[in-house]
Amino acid sequence: MNNNKKRQTWPTVLTVIFFILGIFTFITGSRVYNKTFKVKPHEITRKRIHERRLKELETYSYQRFLVESSKNRYNVETIHIKSKTESTDVMILVHGIRSNYYDLLPLAFRYLKDGYNVILYNQRQSGLTGGKNSTFGLYEKFDLEEIATLARRIYPDGKVGVHGFSMGAATAIMQSESNEEMNLVDFYVLDAPFHSMASAVELGARRGDGTKMPSWYVKFSGDTVLRVKQRLAYKDIVPLNVMHHTTRPVLLIHGEQDDVTSPDGSRQLFAAIHHNQRRLEIFPEEGHCTVHHRNEAEYFDRIYQFIADYL
Repeated sequence: MNNNKKRQTWPTVLTVIFFILGIFTFITGSRVYNKTFKVKPHEITRKRIHERRLKELETYSYQRFLVESSKNRYNVETIHIKSKTESTDVMILVHGIRSNYYDLLPLAFRYLKDGYNVILYNQRQSGLTGGKNSTFGLYEKFDLEEIATLARRIYPDGKVGVHGFSMGAATAIMQSESNEEMNLVDFYVLDAPFHSMASAVELGARRGDGTKMPSWYVKFSGDTVLRVKQRLAYKDIVPLNVMHHTTRPVLLIHGEQDDVTSPDGSRQLFAAIHHNQRRLEIFPEEGHCTVHHRNEAEYFDRIYQFIADYL
């Protein structure tokens, strides 16, 4: 009799255990999802840190407008700034997560002073650009295609470059695959990209990011919730898988101390490029996208040397 009761009890106990594990996985995965795909960028204001930048912007000729992203079915907030030097070359700057194009104005001013026109735009779920969630380059690449199409239409005879940061660099990599057919972008500068979504989440888990769970479990939970909420998976967002398609010159820049996106990811991306018009610049003392803040002169020297060598 006792053995029969035990046999009847075990399925109930296992059901309860799996139910609790399921709830815990959903809670953990939701936290990961909200820190990545559902991040709300900080508000764009005309006060404090942006005030000086906006005053400098007023010294240039520029236009603000919305560009229709036909594949994503929303508008992309865009600003086109003309260099004071007559030029047919243009740089498209692509910001990362939790950011917006105002954060890239200091780099835009440097390019403008050096004779490049600049196009900035707000990525998906940033500023006035549409989209209810981030997809870390998977859908953002279509917005970049529209912006690159615009740049090529305005400057048909010039060089069109894309300079992306972190998630913006991943967006650029994802767009580079279709660029082989569309011939819109002439070269790419990629600052601190990630080579796979799973690696970025794992690095965040190792760093802490609000949880003490093992990194494999954090990845599993986050991937599970992403599949439920967006019918996507981490395996769908792997810039490394498309890097080998590009025939355009590529400059990779990474800080060795980066704990947000791994410098080893840039090494893997560099190795995946199947041509010699590539360069990898690792800065031993720098962290995540800090080189241009702390060492602007060398940062741009290396960019311009890369352009001079390969274009």
